[in-house]
Amino acid sequence: MRTPALLCSVLLSAALLAQAPPPSLGDRVKAERPVVEQLLADLKYPEAMKRAEALLPATRPVFDKKDNSTLVQSCAANLDMAEALRLAAEAADSAGAWEKALEYAKTAKILANECYAGVKEPFTQTVAYYKQAGARAQQVLDENTDRIKELKGKSALDPGERQELDLALGVEKEVLDCAKWMKFFQTYLDVTKRENEAYDPLVKVMEDKIKGEATQIEEYKAGKGEKTKWVEAVVSSPAYLEAQGDKAGRARWLYRLATIDPENKKVQHQLDILNGKAAAAPTKKGKKG
Repeated sequence: MRTPALLCSVLLSAALLAQAPPPSLGDRVKAERPVVEQLLADLKYPEAMKRAEALLPATRPVFDKKDNSTLVQSCAANLDMAEALRLAAEAADSAGAWEKALEYAKTAKILANECYAGVKEPFTQTVAYYKQAGARAQQVLDENTDRIKELKGKSALDPGERQELDLALGVEKEVLDCAKWMKFFQTYLDVTKRENEAYDPLVKVMEDKIKGEATQIEEYKAGKGEKTKWVEAVVSSPAYLEAQGDKAGRARWLYRLATIDPENKKVQHQLDILNGKAAAAPTKKGKKG
């Protein structure tokens, strides 16, 4: 009995998929980022945070310094996870989970630092090696330019000339290969150096926000520095909400208050109003004189 053509096609596709490597964390972050960013744009901050956190691996990648190949793989894994942590930090910041955002940012910074520290010396040496090797090969070509041109112009070569030309072609290939690998490792150095510094601003922003908030709470004398009393006071004042600017700013502020005091009903009510789940109280009109 013959297997139907459609079933054969399905089986073949399944076999190919089974052989294909699974998408890397970097691929998954790239695919998920637009989804998370759309959730943030829709002010669905908790959902965005949950989606971003789902990408985070349970453990950090092992940084293998055995050789250049393992360094490249380890570097890619570290930077992929750092990028996933950046996305989680951005979402957590909007969702009011500032402490988590700071934790993610710090971990991303550690990974990027480890990556640059791991490749800086060996890759610098590798770039220097290929630069010198390429320069030596180019010197050989420069010293034999006329002879190489003569050999390439001949329609027929004797065995000795064939060997001579093959050697020259090999040197030309060496020049190209050295330039290619020099660029490859230099690019890794440049990228890892840039990423090594990229998370410092994110860490500082989150540290400053948490510190500034703590100062406000501490200076709230009526509540004697108690977080829940401070939340109750600021959410009860319409001026604080208006001061947050647009709808996105108000949403971020309210989600932060909800993180500090999840039981506060006024905060939840304001979030319900913002999300269209509750109606705002009618504005009271003053009496005419």
